[in-house]
Amino acid sequence: MKSPRTFPRPAASKLALLAVAALGAVGFSAAAGSAGRAPASRAQAPAIHDDWRDPSPHTVRRVNTGLNVDVEVVDWGGTGPPLIFLAGFGNTAHVWDDFAPRFTHGFHVIGITRRGFGGSSKPEGGYDSETLANDILAVMDQMRFERALFVAHSFGGSELNWLAAHLPRRVIRAVYLDAAFDFAQLYATPEWTAGPFPRPRFPAGDPNTPASMTAWLSVFAGPGYPESEVRAMFEVDATGHLAGQRIAAGVEAKLRAGAEPASLLRIIPPSLAIYGTPRTVREKYPWYDQMSADEQRAAEARFQVERRIYEQQQSRFRLARAAGISEVAGGRHYVFLTNPEVVETRVRRFLQSSLRGGHSSPRVSSYGYPVN
Repeated sequence: MKSPRTFPRPAASKLALLAVAALGAVGFSAAAGSAGRAPASRAQAPAIHDDWRDPSPHTVRRVNTGLNVDVEVVDWGGTGPPLIFLAGFGNTAHVWDDFAPRFTHGFHVIGITRRGFGGSSKPEGGYDSETLANDILAVMDQMRFERALFVAHSFGGSELNWLAAHLPRRVIRAVYLDAAFDFAQLYATPEWTAGPFPRPRFPAGDPNTPASMTAWLSVFAGPGYPESEVRAMFEVDATGHLAGQRIAAGVEAKLRAGAEPASLLRIIPPSLAIYGTPRTVREKYPWYDQMSADEQRAAEARFQVERRIYEQQQSRFRLARAAGISEVAGGRHYVFLTNPEVVETRVRRFLQSSLRGGHSSPRVSSYGYPVN
């Protein structure tokens, strides 16, 4: 009997794609040089019994947005006004599999996987802000959502910026989770794109399975990183190991080139920007003590660069007419993973005020201190 088909292990830079890409969509090529040590490639590996089932209470469908492009829609159900979750650059809607269901009591909750990733189509083009926003609008139209509340993470903020500025009548309220940035400006900032981008090393003998990648991302991004997200972004071969990625070729450059400058003065809907604000380099990089001395110096420099740029971006976001800023002290980029209860409370309070007819914006805090 023939052995199960196996695949060579992806390179370290590719294995770290999901986590690094979501850091403001900095880019894969810039991050490749800082990859942690990956295990040696394997020619053959023993088959692993894989009876995993997605525990998240959702249904999944594909919605045609036109010109033979389908996007994946994850629907967690619920009753109330529609609440749409938008994922970061390197993620799919399944990154919300544990967090989004918290809101089904009071809202009809869905997530959308942007074109080019996971279960959505991977066309050659259509990666500019307007087209990506129109994909979201197509989903809203087919689901008969005239207006919706939004929660966006990381690069999802670029799409939410466009919607809130150009079609504010479709946006009831907007929440940005480490996403309130002008991405076009970020990509034009050399110190932001240059790196290095610290990340933990892969453990010796890593078996290259969905479970092992989930464990690695739970260190890099935050506790409880959903295994369903890993499985949405990677193919799993017949032996139960990770194989190729489910991502469009060249998507990094296309998304960076297509990101429009944020028209902040045109954003009318009430908006809340929640930032994870690590106060020390160890809060930013929990694996700091496992770094070499050179890696620690690089991490300290990167920490200062990001802190300064975050402050600049926060100042710009205040130009939006009804914008508030809330900071989660000790939180990180995936703030909904590192501090889920705090984020849930602040998001829920902000969204529910729209149901009561409230229009006040959250108060602004200084950098590094949480607000209630």
